Amino acid sequence: MKRILAVIIFLTPWIVKAQNDKSLIADSVRAYLDSSLNIIRKHSLNTKVNWNDLRSNVYAKAIGAKRYEDVLHLYPYIFEQIDDHHGSLKFREKTYSWNKKAANPINNIIAIATKKYQSVNAEKITKDIAYILIPGNNDFRGKQMDSIAKEIKNALSKVNDKNIKGWVIDLRVNTGGNMYPMIAGLSDLIGEGKVGGFLTSTYEPNGSWIIKNGTFYVDSVKVSPIKYSGYPVGKDIPVAILISGNTASSGEMTAISFIGRTKSVIIGEQSGAYTTSNLGFKLNKYSGLNLAVAYAADRNGKIYPKYLEPDLKVVNGDNFENLKDDLKIKKALIWLRKNK
Repeated sequence: MKRILAVIIFLTPWIVKAQNDKSLIADSVRAYLDSSLNIIRKHSLNTKVNWNDLRSNVYAKAIGAKRYEDVLHLYPYIFEQIDDHHGSLKFREKTYSWNKKAANPINNIIAIATKKYQSVNAEKITKDIAYILIPGNNDFRGKQMDSIAKEIKNALSKVNDKNIKGWVIDLRVNTGGNMYPMIAGLSDLIGEGKVGGFLTSTYEPNGSWIIKNGTFYVDSVKVSPIKYSGYPVGKDIPVAILISGNTASSGEMTAISFIGRTKSVIIGEQSGAYTTSNLGFKLNKYSGLNLAVAYAADRNGKIYPKYLEPDLKVVNGDNFENLKDDLKIKKALIWLRKNK
């Protein structure tokens, strides 16, 4: 009996400590974590998470937290556990996300070009093949949708004429931003009808991408009223889309909008693996969550849960200074001439 009593006495401080540990997290911080985890559980695309274990682990790591700032470092861990490297927490002016290691390192030429080429550029590669480079943008709130779409359409019209028999669309330095003006700007090349969309983890539609008379809609909502006014774009003109490991998020969505189109091909390297639609959720006046809530799908309904694989793989050989020496463009020219 004395031995049993001694064991009970020995364990009691540890039991009390475990109970008191919960109280070491300030109520406001606990409520903040509760709200975050509830939102994440409800909207996450990952259906294989053990949510009870995740919650327990997060609270264990939060012991002693008195302020919101004391738990912000936990959010990259949370995003890693739900396999969401597209999601993030924004607290005041700082972003917390999971920096997932890239499967394929970005080559140095692409990295430099991404910083250098930050505006739309169009030119003729040959007398009958046109080229347009579309970088990413920072228009996350849609304030400049019309101006970005107009910039793309104007660039197309400046080089398009009766001699153009094929297009190269360069998305290699397109790291994302707002996909809608990109697709709106390229709508005349993408073609009519449903060209893609988003699907939830249960395959429910979450926004269809539709082009009617050259105007881009998401479901029935018109994205941009900007119209193309140059020489008419051939309905079935062949198009080669170039991608790289830096082609991410909206850049990937733009490439997906061409998949299934007659006479289209994707050339280059595996994309950046941000093929999800994100949605924002307010936590308090200081912060909010940005979560991946839907997968991108092409016009035929095929889902892209991770990344895009090119139809024609060309590794390295990028040359933005002299396009005719660029190996991916050389491959594009061969394909375009075969498919005129």
